[in-house]
Amino acid sequence: MAGEDTFQTGESPVMVVGAGPTGLLLAIELLRRGVAVRLIDRLPKPVEWSQAIFIKQRTIEILASLGLAERFIAEGQWVRRVTFHSEGRQLAAYEFKNIDSPFQNMLSISESDTIHLLTERFIELGGRVEYATEFVGLAQDADGVDVTVRSTDEGVTTRRAAWVVGTDGYHSAVREAIGDDFDGRNYPELWGVFDTRLTEWPRARDTVHAQLDTPLVLPFPLGADRWRIYFRTDVAEPGVPEPVMARLRALEPDVGLADPQPPQYFHSHSKLARTFQIGRVLLAGDAAHASNPIQGHGMNAGIQDAHNLGWKLAAVVNGRGTEALLASYDAERRAVDGEIVHAGDEAYAWITDATGEGLAELYTFLSTSEGRAVAAMAETEIGLCYPQSPMVCEGMSEGTAVGARLGDAAGLLGPEGATSLHQLLAHPGPTVLLLGADAAPETVREMAAAIAPVLDGFDDIAFLTVTRGAPAIASGTLEDSEGLLHKRLGVDAPTLVVIRPDGFVSLCCAPGELERLATHLGRMYRAGTGQPG
Repeated sequence: MAGEDTFQTGESPVMVVGAGPTGLLLAIELLRRGVAVRLIDRLPKPVEWSQAIFIKQRTIEILASLGLAERFIAEGQWVRRVTFHSEGRQLAAYEFKNIDSPFQNMLSISESDTIHLLTERFIELGGRVEYATEFVGLAQDADGVDVTVRSTDEGVTTRRAAWVVGTDGYHSAVREAIGDDFDGRNYPELWGVFDTRLTEWPRARDTVHAQLDTPLVLPFPLGADRWRIYFRTDVAEPGVPEPVMARLRALEPDVGLADPQPPQYFHSHSKLARTFQIGRVLLAGDAAHASNPIQGHGMNAGIQDAHNLGWKLAAVVNGRGTEALLASYDAERRAVDGEIVHAGDEAYAWITDATGEGLAELYTFLSTSEGRAVAAMAETEIGLCYPQSPMVCEGMSEGTAVGARLGDAAGLLGPEGATSLHQLLAHPGPTVLLLGADAAPETVREMAAAIAPVLDGFDDIAFLTVTRGAPAIASGTLEDSEGLLHKRLGVDAPTLVVIRPDGFVSLCCAPGELERLATHLGRMYRAGTGQPG
């Protein structure tokens, strides 16, 4: 599977085509696991302007696991609230104050800044983006992929890679090269967007002020003092259309534009690739799916594709992951991305319903506490999960479901001091937790001693014993001082939990089910071959 003998010294086992947020995140995930990667992009330099601005709560958690959250927060603007207006009146609103995440709010930051920060980290890890290098074509066989590229420095060349990942956007040349279908629809409506500062606009910068009735106008806070304004229009005008200004004046009559950028116009799409993997070529991000921009999930979904794929592909390249593990990327992410595409279609149907009934239903829904909670949770993406994945097992947990992302838990005390669950999970490999609940310390030690030989067959799995009430005195032991981790997992008796490198629970069982544990790990990793990720 790994194909280590198919490429020459100095070449990389993985080629990633496209140095946007998805490609950069994937390249970072591979490098931090010791996998060399060649990252190319057809543009001569990083883009200076792009559409995406919102980083959702789940994506911030991913960035935190890479040690990048603080860098992004320093450059961004927190968004705590979304409001909906019509003819100057506020009709509905929701906020994120009850979100179960270390990062309760969305972060507004331009995609160009996101690319800059991810590129910075990629370079710190020893990577280099090859700009002005265009993907031309490929030919793959059972052992690898011959990739032809055209660059300014070298002209047309062909190199060998074990794996290729297309993160080259909606018009993906990689997707076209492998003959993958891109099913869905193109929306006829024309969108526009521009950045500007607003004068005489006293409204809160941590709030989205949406006007969804025709003509739709969405002012989003961007950075320290600018706003990104999306709008729907019938004609692509060189300047800001007067109906957009009329909408803004409905909220603030004296509002003005300061240093507005020329509007950019685009059409939206709703599409999903037929498969995310054909042979040794995989797709991620906009190359694999396109969703309506009304909900702002596109870039975030791509980053989460990369986070799901990175540890799996690294394990396979290193000869440690199974073929089934890599195949689960398509099974998991295509299902979730399909949900996102479908949700975008539904939201778009509300705002394009000429009768107004769709928006009326939305505002009625948001008038209830349940509706506001559902809307806020859907925005965060932390509820997206993989319950039907072949890489998760049905479990006994009464708390976090198997196949779901595991939320954080504070108050974990070890010999070296206090920490949190997400800090413990930030290493590149999987984690196995033995939660002792109220069992006697000697009983928990005996359980751990029986489990350890099973894990010895899979190097670099972090094995932690967590007790409730008994002080942690040895390496690899923790005290759940406030009982928050036991509560999150719904555990009142000794329990064994496997947490994947991407932070999702994949197994929850009794400590004595050692054969089940070995079978589960063996489905993902080859025993006795070194670190999993």
